[in-house]
Amino acid sequence: MKKKLLILSGPTHEYLDPVRYLGNASSGKMGAALARAAVHIGWDVDVISGPVHPSNLPDLQENGTIHHVTSAEEMYAAAARLFPDVNAAIFAAAVADFRPAQKASQKMDHRDQACSLQLEPTPDIAASLGLEKQPSQKSIGFALQSHDGAQKAQEKLVNKNLDAIVLNSPNAIAADQAAYQWIDHESTSPDNWGVLSKTDCAQRIIQHLSKWFDVT
Repeated sequence: MKKKLLILSGPTHEYLDPVRYLGNASSGKMGAALARAAVHIGWDVDVISGPVHPSNLPDLQENGTIHHVTSAEEMYAAAARLFPDVNAAIFAAAVADFRPAQKASQKMDHRDQACSLQLEPTPDIAASLGLEKQPSQKSIGFALQSHDGAQKAQEKLVNKNLDAIVLNSPNAIAADQAAYQWIDHESTSPDNWGVLSKTDCAQRIIQHLSKWFDVT
């Protein structure tokens, strides 16, 4: 029986009003590369994707399903539903950290007086599912840090109950290549992978994951 992998991919959009939103420049390229690499060696894949260009969606054919979401809340709900039935999860999405506390029902007029925006935190999907993770399951996260990267990644590894974490920097967003480091519980220091294309990075991640499950 095929092993099942859940991949969270792309950005989330947190709407202020019917047309404006808080978001980021995540392209979904890494999530798509991970899905293609996993399918290639025999995983069955569910991808939960935020809003991305159609060209950045993987072609899973009969080897999985793409679930489209917009907001962090929608991504969390989909992940919570699918997570209990998978062997592993990779949290590669750039989930917005905050959302507007209230969404305006109509488009805000730019001629109105200046206004302040009250924000509230979105669900921490990896941490929440980390509390539900079973001993037989594995999970891999991403840490995008601009400073103190290795230390913060190590903290996330523990706090989110991850088995490994991939550290990168803000210049990786929407880029085709970036510098990556791999950190797991057996590492005394980060494994510096150097500058890789997202395709090559994804293949390395899937190779690590597959060794845990003897998928070749």
